[in-house]
Amino acid sequence: MTARMRRWRWPRGEPTFPMTITGHGRIRHTHLPNPHRLVELAGHVPEEWGLLLVNDARGRRWTLYSPDPDYTAMFAPAAHTLNLEFAVFTEKFPGWNSGWHVS
Repeated sequence: MTARMRRWRWPRGEPTFPMTITGHGRIRHTHLPNPHRLVELAGHVPEEWGLLLVNDARGRRWTLYSPDPDYTAMFAPAAHTLNLEFAVFTEKFPGWNSGWHVS
């Protein structure tokens, strides 16, 4: 049986490349308002999630979630371009939502 990966997308759609990183951070798993969707996408429960706040190529704001907060910390200082292949992007950032907020 093969599992089908589903991405967390609110609203429908996904960020477009290139993205400009405007900020980053960490949030403890226990402080997420609705962690179940992220756990389903990541496949495990990290103690902390890494966050990237970005503007995509269309100028839309997105919050990207990574189960590897050290990976997101590598993007500090902020305000540089993120241009990853989509497969790498979805592996490192399995969840995202529109806007700069944790939901």
